Amino acid sequence: MLSRTANNLYWMGRYAERIGQLAQYVSAQYLSSSDIPPSLNKRMVLESLLRMAQASDNFQERQLPLTDHEVITFLTIDEQYPYSIRNYVEQLRDNTKAVRSSISLDVWEATNRFYHTTRSFSTDELSKKGPYDFCKHCLDNTSILKGVIDNTLLRNYEWSLIYTGMHLERAMQMIQILLVKLEDIKNVPNEKRNPAINNYHWSTLLRSAGGLDMSRNYYYGTRPTRELVTDFLVLNRKFPKSILYNLEKLRNHVKIISNGKPASPDSVEFKIGKLTAHTQYLTVPEIMEQDDTFLPTLHHELYAVGSELERQYFTF
Repeated sequence: MLSRTANNLYWMGRYAERIGQLAQYVSAQYLSSSDIPPSLNKRMVLESLLRMAQASDNFQERQLPLTDHEVITFLTIDEQYPYSIRNYVEQLRDNTKAVRSSISLDVWEATNRFYHTTRSFSTDELSKKGPYDFCKHCLDNTSILKGVIDNTLLRNYEWSLIYTGMHLERAMQMIQILLVKLEDIKNVPNEKRNPAINNYHWSTLLRSAGGLDMSRNYYYGTRPTRELVTDFLVLNRKFPKSILYNLEKLRNHVKIISNGKPASPDSVEFKIGKLTAHTQYLTVPEIMEQDDTFLPTLHHELYAVGSELERQYFTF
């Protein structure tokens, strides 16, 4: 397979996952802001949205007012901002179009339909109705696309390349969500902290990660705490968005695309295997002890894995 084709398939997976995660976060944060406790303010929610999308600097450069409309439009349908969801959908389509001969017609049609229907959302519509319809549209279409990929593609290198991108992106997005929400919680002044505020933040974090309902199910309705959230979003092997779940899947797919080559210490297969094994044997108290360093370190290591993947397999 050409490196260029492998690169397109890998980025197909990454963009599909990134669109879904960003839409999930925008929708969850915006809807949760309607229940925001009186002691918190809307500004914190808007800043949280920008930080999760790593868009704070770009937003400030445009000198836009920090309002619901401006922040939501910027992150979702702004054509001038290259990292808006709409532009990610365009990138997804471009990568899919480049590999049409390697995928099924169904995958191409699902992607193309997603692209054209996303173009129909306007600034006025977003202003009147809020982001819910747009985010739901993106979540529904990324779910459809993943279903079509699962149901129509052979379990071969192409499929593993798409899922290598998806699992790497999902693990990185989960870390970013945790980093942003933990910072939100730290920014709440001590005098304003109480059980209601804590419950709001941990529930919003789980909802933003798409795991609120399943965590309630898994812990039999126990109120979320930092320990439970860490256990569920980092170490749970049954939750498909947890960091450990995605590291294990990523390791398996990279093993397939490496064609069983022995993993040398400087290879990406070795790095992913070592990172996964280390995370598998961590406990919640050990993660809590590392406090501010665990997530940034893991984030940095996954960025390094992404760079190594590109160097080893996708450079052309």
